[in-house]
Amino acid sequence: MGFNMQNLPPLAIYVHLPWCIRKCPYCDFNSYKIPADCNATDIYCNALIKTIYNELNCLNKKFNTYHNQANYKDILNREIISIYIGGGTPSLFNPHQINKIISTLRSCFKFHKNIEISMEANPGTLDFEKLSMYKEAGLNRISIGVQSLNDKHLKTLNRIHSRDKALETISNVNKIFTNFNVDLMHSLPNQSSEEAILDLKDVLSITPPHLSWYQLTIEEGTPFEKNTPLLPDDNIVENIYLEGYELLKNYGYNHYEVSAFARSGFKCIHNSNYWRFGDYLSFGAGAHSKLTIINNLNEDNNKVIVRTHNEDTPNKFIELVNSNQPYYEVQTVNKDELPFEYFLNRLRLFEDFDLNEFTKYTSLDKQIALNKLENAINNGLITISSNNIVSITNKGHLFVNSILEDFL
Repeated sequence: MGFNMQNLPPLAIYVHLPWCIRKCPYCDFNSYKIPADCNATDIYCNALIKTIYNELNCLNKKFNTYHNQANYKDILNREIISIYIGGGTPSLFNPHQINKIISTLRSCFKFHKNIEISMEANPGTLDFEKLSMYKEAGLNRISIGVQSLNDKHLKTLNRIHSRDKALETISNVNKIFTNFNVDLMHSLPNQSSEEAILDLKDVLSITPPHLSWYQLTIEEGTPFEKNTPLLPDDNIVENIYLEGYELLKNYGYNHYEVSAFARSGFKCIHNSNYWRFGDYLSFGAGAHSKLTIINNLNEDNNKVIVRTHNEDTPNKFIELVNSNQPYYEVQTVNKDELPFEYFLNRLRLFEDFDLNEFTKYTSLDKQIALNKLENAINNGLITISSNNIVSITNKGHLFVNSILEDFL
């Protein structure tokens, strides 16, 4: 018996390309300085493609607890709604390699007719010709890591590009891609409110379809955590947020996720799938997957959420793949943890949703969620209509963590 596709969340794919020219001091992502070996990207790419071709066999090994209940061919027959190539700095890989990855995925999976295929890129690694070739390789969306348009702050962040290079890249992307994102940070070390808003205005003058605008945070284990620079005080940060949100609203951007803003029709499909508790298969060093498995032996509670985590280090990942050894760890999400996991993701999106989705994607009774949400309802953070539509109030947007505390 195959899956009832209607009872499964959408399925996406993430591909991790882990190398950068140099590591930024604020970054806690699984990224590494690129090796001096000129063949390093080819070697990594070949190992990555091997894991894509082997995914069906890997699924059987990863999820052997459920192999009598799950039809893995049906899993792989689900349509892929989006592909996101992240890093690291994926634009260190040439268009031929990116084409090879996308073509391999296309040969192994069914692509939705309107599939979104995104790639992160650093302005310091791009020119007009290379961008054109990436589009020919199969990309239909680019995410440009600008972070700032102030040369002083770019130096503090150890970025490899200048203001002029960033503006040139955004202009080139705008000529080639209909859909693209600009990543921009604020509340940087020694940044004034005026400087942060000027960065935002400069980006908005080009009217990108999508903007990720977010505050710099000091992450554990980063150089900025070991030697924390002087950051703007709370009053400056608050002013940046208030003025920035008003500016974005006036430019016609919808604030649809905690740090994401989109013009009409350009919400990020891939990230939205994460926040709606969708499924995703992931390839590459350090990549994480989430997959919903149907367990036909238990009709009352027949969904199992399984997460996998690939070996983090690129060289070790390559070694394990090429020697046909397991390169991943598998964890089944405990049913007690599912309510928190579901709402941790779902409440990031500022949209109404049907509480019946909670049951559909977790096999848990919605009353479990209602009990946990009681305090949030009483405190005016959310409302739930008679037909089970959950709405986050404006106050709730400011206190999402308070809602989640009731699930712990």
